[in-house]
Order: sequence, then C-alpha cells, then structure tokens
Amino acid sequence: MAITGISRIDLLLGGQTESIGPNVSDQDAVGVLQDLLIGHDMKGLPGLLGKGRGLFGNNTAGAVREFQKAQKLPETGVVDSATLRRMVEVPSVKPIACLGYLALSLDILFKGMIRVMSLTSQFEGAGLFTAINRNTDRAGLSFGLIQWAQKPGRLNEILRAFQAAQPALFVQIFGGGDAALAQGLINHTAKPRGGTNEQGQTIDSRYDLTSEPWVSRFIQAGRNRELQRVQVNMALAAFKKSFDRVRSFAPQIRTERGIAFMLDVANQHGDGGAQSIFTKVNKPGLSEAALLAAIQQESVARVRSQFGEGAEVQSTQNRRETFRTTSLFMDQPFDA
Repeated sequence: MAITGISRIDLLLGGQTESIGPNVSDQDAVGVLQDLLIGHDMKGLPGLLGKGRGLFGNNTAGAVREFQKAQKLPETGVVDSATLRRMVEVPSVKPIACLGYLALSLDILFKGMIRVMSLTSQFEGAGLFTAINRNTDRAGLSFGLIQWAQKPGRLNEILRAFQAAQPALFVQIFGGGDAALAQGLINHTAKPRGGTNEQGQTIDSRYDLTSEPWVSRFIQAGRNRELQRVQVNMALAAFKKSFDRVRSFAPQIRTERGIAFMLDVANQHGDGGAQSIFTKVNKPGLSEAALLAAIQQESVARVRSQFGEGAEVQSTQNRRETFRTTSLFMDQPFDA
C-alpha cells in the first residue's frame, strides 16, 4: 500500500489520527474518501470537478453510513480507521483511477506521469476502469481508462496485454472458461478496423462487443485488480510514448498543464493528429497559454467537421477548456 501524501488519510490508515467527519475541513482528505465511496457505487457524491468536492456534507455522511451498513460496521457516518481500511480492501464496483484508489488499493505511487494519466482519464471518462462506449463515436467498443477503441485497433492491444499478464483469468472472464472463444476475441479485434465496418458495427455477430454478454465481460475485467494494474501500465506506456513525440515537435510546451493538455489531444486525435494540429496553429512568439488556446480551437473544429454539431463537439470543447483552466494542473515545468 503506497502513501497518498495526504497526511490525514495516511495517518488514519494507521489509526494515528481522529476520524474524518463533518467537522474536518481537509478538502484533499475528504475528496479521497468521496472518490473511494463513488467506487463503491455510493450515489450523490461529487467527482473530481463536482460541486461540493472535498466538503463532508450530508450526502457524504449518508454515503459513509450506507457503506458501513453494507459492511456491518457501526453506522456512525464518520470515517474511522476500520471504515477506511474496508473502503480500500473491499473490491469496488466502479473503481476510479484516482489518487486514493491507485495508492491505497493498487499500491501505485501518485506522481509524475501517473498523476497526469489519472487526472486525464478522470476528465475524459470519470477515470473508470470499467468505462464503456458502445460505438457512439463510430469506433466500435471503447473500453477502460483511456478508452482503448476497437476500430483503430487499440482494443486489441489491451486485450493482448490482459491475456499475456493473466492468461487463465483472461479465459475465465472473456471466454466464460472457453479458451477458443477467448482467443477468438483476440483474433476478431486484430482484424482490419478491429473487426468492424466503417460505422463501427461488428462484421461478425459472434463478437458484437457493444452487446451482451460482451459488455458485462468487459465490466468484469475492469473490476479486477490484477487487470486494473495492466490497464495502468498500458495507459502509462501510451502516455509516455505520446509524451516523447510531443517533446520532439513542441519543445516550447513545458508545464504540467501544457503537457497534460497535449497528451489529451493526442489521446483523442492520435499522435499524428496532435502534431498536425500543433503545426497548423503554431506561430513564432506565441506564449504557451496562447498556443494551447489555438490548439483547442483547431481541435474542436476538426471534431465538428467529422461529426457535425452535437455531443462530440461539446465534449471536446469541455475537455480542452478544462485542461486549460483547471487548478488541478500546475503551471510549472513537468517532471515525468
């Protein structure tokens, strides 16, 4: 179990400080608890950018009591050491790749590229290991932390990583114990366009991944901690690869904010797309802030030209704006 760096949380795990409840004003500590509770499917709690984030109000106290009741703990509505340990140890229904979960449940230190990857995944898909997109972007099934998509072949990458890391578990989850079916999934997603047509629809009815039982199988994989570690490692490798490329064509982007912004652009448009956008808008003398604003405008324009006005355009606009303005990223040189 890694430390979170939030002393109130780290001390509470060791029973070395008082319980956390409505009288505690440590927003970082309360935010960790809210994330862990959301992972246990407690409703009405704010996410990373939500209203009431870090405030231990009635909804948070109610969620704590609900969790304590489910775990047969004293229903106090405040988080003591025993409650926090149970929140960390009990498997989550909707696990989030957030600070608390990565450090305490997966034993991953939250710093450098891990921090950027975590925040980026939370902005994009709430940071859910179980995140699913059923072809709304015409890319087939997209899954997991960084939305490994079927059509561009990336879903095959994460499936192969699952299979290599945990072969027996892979057969159990994705084949229901049938090794041939599980291998068939690998073979299908290795086909051109990930086994889909131009609209992202399957070319083989046996592997319609946007329908059952496949959606449930992917969600089951997202809930497994061994496969969550595979997701983190694969996401980290993808981010580092994109980071190296961004450094090569945009050396003037140096801050954590700027790097995170460009990595998110690359995650959506591909590394080549991110470079193309940068090249089009880059002009001598532009500050990093002005450059990011220009990249945002061009990114949104390209999504609009592909999908027309609608949810994809608004989602892209919101993502770019969040990365440019949130206080969660630092405007200091990034140390990977």
